[in-house]
Amino acid sequence: MVRRYGDPVEVKAGAEGGSPGAGAPDSFLWRGQLYVVRSVLGHWRERRAWWNEPAARAVHGETARSVVGGVALDAADAAGFAAEREVWQVEASAGRRVGVYGLCRGPGSRWSLIRVAD
Repeated sequence: MVRRYGDPVEVKAGAEGGSPGAGAPDSFLWRGQLYVVRSVLGHWRERRAWWNEPAARAVHGETARSVVGGVALDAADAAGFAAEREVWQVEASAGRRVGVYGLCRGPGSRWSLIRVAD
């Protein structure tokens, strides 16, 4: 069974290109439990659903957020249109229990757990 989440997690990732934390996840902390990555099953990039972002809705005249000073779209919002997230599908264990986990690194290098298959 696959369950979807959006929980923030702390991830220890390996070095890629000399940058610590830029590579594949080695372990992650979720709900107070440490999970050790046994293997990487997949790795890809996804575009975020930018059409659901407040900035996109503002362009189409929807008022899903408050407008400050008459400005509906700022540079920070515009940057979100091109944002991608990096997804790692890993086999990991916390003790004897092994499962398949989807970890996502989004803008600002924030990690989240997006799915669990056990």
